[in-house]
Order: sequence, then structure tokens, then C-alpha cells
Amino acid sequence: MKMPENEPNPPDRVLWMTDTYGDHNGVSTVLKSIHQEIKSRNLPIDLMLCSSTIEPDDHLIVLKPVSEFSFPLYRQQPMRIPNFLSIQRTFRRGHYNRIICSTEGPMGLAALWLKKAFSVETYFYLHTDWLTFAKEVLSLEEAGLKRFQKVLRIYYKRFGKIFVLNTDQQQWLTGKGMGFDSSRVFLTAHWADKLFSDTLPLSQTPLPFNPEGPVMLYTGRISKEKGVMELPGIVAMVRSVLPEIQMVIAGTGPAEIELKRVLPEAFYLGWVGHEHLPALYKASDILLLPSRFDTFSCVVLEALSSGLPVAAYNAKGPKDILEDSVSGYLAGNAEEMAGKVIGFFLDPRIRKEMKLAARSRAEAYQAEDIMDRLLQDTGLIAQSCPV
Repeated sequence: MKMPENEPNPPDRVLWMTDTYGDHNGVSTVLKSIHQEIKSRNLPIDLMLCSSTIEPDDHLIVLKPVSEFSFPLYRQQPMRIPNFLSIQRTFRRGHYNRIICSTEGPMGLAALWLKKAFSVETYFYLHTDWLTFAKEVLSLEEAGLKRFQKVLRIYYKRFGKIFVLNTDQQQWLTGKGMGFDSSRVFLTAHWADKLFSDTLPLSQTPLPFNPEGPVMLYTGRISKEKGVMELPGIVAMVRSVLPEIQMVIAGTGPAEIELKRVLPEAFYLGWVGHEHLPALYKASDILLLPSRFDTFSCVVLEALSSGLPVAAYNAKGPKDILEDSVSGYLAGNAEEMAGKVIGFFLDPRIRKEMKLAARSRAEAYQAEDIMDRLLQDTGLIAQSCPV
């Protein structure tokens, strides 16, 4: 229905839709930080999710699922099916005129349904490298990967704009295989919560390892696409020079049993809550990230914010964040990573300088700046607004 000419247009409002929020994964962690920033600034954005356990909050709409199930391949991330009519009623009542979607599941389909029903701008915030997942976890070969990429291209092209977290994704979407116009692909970033700081005192909680000794840390999902099965080789090479090195692993996942079998001497802490991670970073000397899967890697930024240098592969998100041999290391393979880590432990001067450089690098990722840029790119604030 056409609005009377004397009535002002309703203010711009965004509905941000996601299939995950309170789960044990990086996307949930990021969205919680985004929600806190939205709340603190009272931005015209509401998050919508589907859950039977999470309570609604300011700027957080929670719908009860009509069905919930898990796939054997990814049991830690349930699939929750929302009531599409409830989504439609909520969208209409909220007078939203833009949609951002963060996941490719049921909420992604709902977002496209709302786009067609209400003719609103709809954007996708791309978190996950599904091609790498298909290759490493589903073991798809070249023909299967091409078909899978075609499906992704069809799906993502139904959104007006795509927000990506690293330059590799940006180049992939605008390259020949996907064919997006560069004007539709926007680079964004994450930030670390303020609880991550290198000024925090060492935790008084007893730890199963000796924080006074040399400690290498891995934290995240224990799965093959995260590269965790390369940890035993890296640890062995480092221990050939530094036999006293300790390997600490925080997280859970489908490869946990296998990793414990081939790396039994590591300290396994299980899932470590977000609020306890700063103390863990503080008690460690270097973070290892043997993954070529991460599109950004919040743990890298959290570690840097805590003054903890990072050794990662020269791939995707980490290579856009880390300054090689300054705030951490970028390696081409396991042997190179192990060699750089050995050099790090053998030189006290490097350890001290890298700790300072890590904190300095993290300061480049500020929540207000990143959110302001996102607000610009979605048209919620004028492009001339300083960021």
C-alpha cells in the first residue's frame, strides 16, 4: 500500500538473521560481540535466531524451533527449523527494510523468502569457507567441488551485497568462478572483546600444565578442516630441539579422540568458556593455528589482544591480520611453522618484542570503526560519515 505523501518514511531498520548464536563455534562468538555493540549503541539492528534455550534480550529476537535435529557429520551444531509465518509477522511488526543473514541454513532461506515477499535489500555476511569444508571434510574431488561452487554461486547471487572477512574471499567472489561485480562485495572484520587484554593478571585457578614453562596453545574446534592433525608433527619437530615444550589444547570436536591417540602427551582442557580464555592466553607463550580453513579467526585477534603472538599458515584470514615475524609468524607448511616456533623460543628478545607488537596490531581492529563501516555499506548512515 502506498504511503500518504505527507507521512515521513519509516526509519531504516535491519533484521540480522542467523542459525547459530549460543553454540560452540566462532560465528556464535562473533555474533555475540556484534549484539553487544548493537545494544551499547542502540543501533537500529535486531538479531533474530531460533532456539529453545536462549532468552530474548534487547535487540535479540528468539523464536522457538518447530523442529530440531543434528547431522552426524556436525553434531555440535543442531539444525533448528523456525516457523516461517512467525518470522513474517515479526518482520512486518518491526518495520524492517533491510536484512543481513549470517548463515546458509534455514534462516538464510527465510531471508530470501522475506526479500521476495517484501522487496527489501538483503545482504549476506559470509563467515565460512564451504569449499574448503567440502574438500577437507566431505572429501569432494574436482568435479564435485565445481558442482558445489555452482550451488554456492546461485545461492549467494540472490543477495544484493556480500560481506567478506578476508581478501582471499573477496578475490574468490569477484573472480571468474563466481563472477560477482566488485561493487557488491565488501570487506569487513571482527574485533576482540574488551576482556582480552595483556594487562590481566595471571589466573589464580590451578592449571594442569606449568605456565612458567614454555607453552604452545591451540584453541578452537578439534576437527580435521582446522588442521589439528598437523599438530602432532609440529609438536614433535619443536620437541626435537626443546624437549620441555608443553602443548595445550582447548576445545572439542569430531577429531578429538583421534588427536588424543596420536598426541597423548598434550594437555586437553575440553571446551573453555569465553570468559576463561584470557587467562589461558596469559598463561601461554604462543598460539598455533594450523588451519587453512579460517576466514578470519577470532582466536588470532583475541590472542594478539592478550599479548600472545600467533603462528599460523599464510592463508585466508590470518594472513590479513598477522605481520610475519612482527606480531607472529606466517608459515607455508608444518616444517616452516615448527622452525619459526623454535626460533621464537630460543630468542628472549624476539618473544618480548612480539608480545608488544601483538597488542599493537590488535588495536587496529576497533568495534566502533568496524561497525560504522558496516553501517555505511548497508546504507544506514551516510557515506560521508567519518569512520
